[in-house]
Amino acid sequence: MSIWTKNYVSLKKRFFKAKPMDFSKILSSYRTILIHPVMEPGKEIYTLPAIASIVDKKGKENVDLLINEKLGFFFKDLPSQKIFYSDFSSPFSSNYRNYRNKLKNKKYDIFLDLNRFDDNILTLFAIVPTAKIRICLDCLSENPIFNLVTSSLETHTEVDRNNLILKPLGIKKSRKRINWDNKVETNGNKKKIGIALENDKLALKLFFSLKRWNLNPFLFVNDVKKVPKMKEKTQNECTSLYPLESTYDICASCEALLTSINPVFSIAVLSKKKTLLLLSKNKTFILKETKKMKAIRAGKDFRAFLKTVKNFILPK
Repeated sequence: MSIWTKNYVSLKKRFFKAKPMDFSKILSSYRTILIHPVMEPGKEIYTLPAIASIVDKKGKENVDLLINEKLGFFFKDLPSQKIFYSDFSSPFSSNYRNYRNKLKNKKYDIFLDLNRFDDNILTLFAIVPTAKIRICLDCLSENPIFNLVTSSLETHTEVDRNNLILKPLGIKKSRKRINWDNKVETNGNKKKIGIALENDKLALKLFFSLKRWNLNPFLFVNDVKKVPKMKEKTQNECTSLYPLESTYDICASCEALLTSINPVFSIAVLSKKKTLLLLSKNKTFILKETKKMKAIRAGKDFRAFLKTVKNFILPK
């Protein structure tokens, strides 16, 4: 992040003045709310239960969602208005200007941000909406832009973390669930295995190992610039991760998926695919394991790692 952006945010914080308000009265009588769900690829779907509870209580006409256009696929069936934005890292960019324009004439009782973004980015999002109260989950408590900060524990699952916000909003967990539109058959080709990893070298190693096992691996590439080279190496058995609509169709045709925490993992969870989640050393993620869903870490011993992968995909 540039020094200009940091200075811009610093000035916004310094001169920000919260209007006098009856905090408890607003929280007990608010009507409209703008929610910025978790926009971290692979974790975005875990906000769906909390959003379902809020929509059930406040009504779809009173709940707006602020959505990164790249991840809009996961929120397309939610019964509320969506406001889409594109990635930005500077308040001087055209994408940020477009974000501001989309919220120009809108007013809310509450703005709620569920993201773990850098404090500067959280501030850039929060200073735009006109809202009486601004709430965030796990952001810095000393940030003057937010009126209320709620903190989670490392032991919380992603769903439990996001549900923490329901208590200050005066909302109980709803039994209703949002029906995610699962259009494609999930019974895939028994030999087709989707691979979507952050580590390109490991992804290629797995790709060629699966080939030797007479399987049909298929790679999803996060960086669109790398797709041509990866196509050359895999003989066209790969594609860009985005758009997610086409990625979902391909995932649906696979028998199993090998993925790190990214949109393919989200698709796997929603479509209940047989999935092996590969966690990097520095990432903590609490996964409720089932027969179809397991999590492992790739250690230094690649042969042992490969054996675990093979036993999961081709159980004896």
